[in-house]
Amino acid sequence: MKKSFKKTARTIHLWLGLVTGLIIFIVCITGCIYSFQKEIKLAAYPYFTVEHTEDSTHLPLSTLIEKYQKEHDHKILRIYDLKKENRSTVLLTLKNNEYFYIYLNPYTGDFIQEKRLAADFFTIVLFIHTTLLLGELGTQVIGWSVIMFIISLITGLILWFPKNTKVFKNKKGRKSKFGLKLKGPKNKVVYDLHSVLGFYAASLLIVLSITGIAWTFTWVDNALYTAVTFETKKEKKELQIDSTTFKLTTLDQLKKRVVPQRDDKGLFIYYLPNKNTDPLWIMSSPDEDQFGNTDNYYAHPDTGEFIETKYDEDKNAGEKFNSLYYDIHTGSLLGLPGKILIFLAGLIGASMPITGVMLYLHRRKKKKAKRKK
Repeated sequence: MKKSFKKTARTIHLWLGLVTGLIIFIVCITGCIYSFQKEIKLAAYPYFTVEHTEDSTHLPLSTLIEKYQKEHDHKILRIYDLKKENRSTVLLTLKNNEYFYIYLNPYTGDFIQEKRLAADFFTIVLFIHTTLLLGELGTQVIGWSVIMFIISLITGLILWFPKNTKVFKNKKGRKSKFGLKLKGPKNKVVYDLHSVLGFYAASLLIVLSITGIAWTFTWVDNALYTAVTFETKKEKKELQIDSTTFKLTTLDQLKKRVVPQRDDKGLFIYYLPNKNTDPLWIMSSPDEDQFGNTDNYYAHPDTGEFIETKYDEDKNAGEKFNSLYYDIHTGSLLGLPGKILIFLAGLIGASMPITGVMLYLHRRKKKKAKRKK
């Protein structure tokens, strides 16, 4: 019975690995690159930072936008306003069906840089990671491939577990299962790289995979919500107001009220209304790569009066877990050490299809040699 179970697990592990190997390799490699996108941008992109003095103060948001709109005809969708003194203010804009990031000096209102999202390296990396640059089809392909990867990881753990648990009782046995041998026959080294590294990374890769597909499949997100709250997730109703006009000065009014409320918030994203019936939405988070502790404010675009406010502590367990998806998936939940951990797990995840194919080809070669004999 045990032999039959392991044989089935081996077959599932093999074929799922062969079918999804290339896609998983791409997803893991792009994930590794993207995990340090903030640090790389700050080091490599000079327009991410600005000079300031102790006496420098940020211009009102309405002034920044008015100054930008005098010279540009882009439609402004969002404003990314950071509390850090040396950071530029960023606008997400739309023109001719193309999206742009616009970098402005928050102290002078001067235009610094325009970046087309379709040509931005990290945006391309992100789209490869999430869609393979194939739109919704690519999203589905990646989603189902990751589900098969989770099954492959589970079957891999089953295959790693020894037939006889006595192996764990002696030093040599433990070393064979937990130690990595880089000297010896090539095939043995490849097997250890696949099996031992796979064992260490499997649990973390499963967590990363689940948080990844929670964005792809609504049923996964709903299942996670139910698992932590023991109740069904209710559909959120969109807030709407009577038709009104949006005043830029409302941004200044809201910034004065929202920013001082929380000392631990460093990023404020202003979602400008798309329609006359949309409220103005402000989301505040600790940093640009940490969204597990966010507050949300919905205000009237004309008067600036709050329509609804949802602080992080008001969220239930399911909503809190949902807001942590990004932080868990990128490792930013644990800061730089977490990102390094995710990076290493991603490298191991990318190596597993390669070492798996190498082992498969070696076994085929051995079988052919036996047949010839």
